[in-house]
Amino acid sequence: MKKFALLLLAVLLIYPIITLALETRQDTDESETLFGNGEITHGGYGAPELKLTQIQGELGLMAGGRGGWIINSSFSIGGGGYGLVTTHKINNYQPPFDSTAYLRVGWGGVFIEYINSSNKLVHFTVNTLIGAGGASYTKSFHDGMNWDNDGWVYESTPFFVVEPGATVDLNVAKFFRISLGASYRFVSGVDLSKTTNKDISGPSANLAFKFGKF
Repeated sequence: MKKFALLLLAVLLIYPIITLALETRQDTDESETLFGNGEITHGGYGAPELKLTQIQGELGLMAGGRGGWIINSSFSIGGGGYGLVTTHKINNYQPPFDSTAYLRVGWGGVFIEYINSSNKLVHFTVNTLIGAGGASYTKSFHDGMNWDNDGWVYESTPFFVVEPGATVDLNVAKFFRISLGASYRFVSGVDLSKTTNKDISGPSANLAFKFGKF
């Protein structure tokens, strides 16, 4: 699975560069450059986002957002972060195995995106998030985040995450776009007694609302 993830990531990162290079080819004697021979344009955006996904074998909802710097309306680089908002119990947790723990998960990192034909009413993007996250078992889910309470967190672990994906974007206004997409999360490094890499890895259906200068 790790080899497949690295191969998929390499394809996603190389594809935009090849596409941009092909689009800027001209039948003239001028020198060709990666981003064309004209003036480079700049923009940026921010986007609240929801992810419907699978966590610990159950349907889960992540909430967060992403944003970035846009170059030539074709490529953006920025960051994103998400946290689990649904409740996921770990039953029969500690000896004598009659207690309940609650799983908390969050991650974030660098977000890279290629945007195809940004000026079109409907267009697609290809993207990748590369970063890190954390997961923990806590005593309760709704009583606040008492991280200073020694008995409130049972276990915790960091992990590495790579999440390639693609979206279809609708241009609603010059400053607003709706983005609907899918991604797959590859996680490694999880070290919890009742949760594995597989329990946090998985597909997501994603909905984002982009605001900015595109």
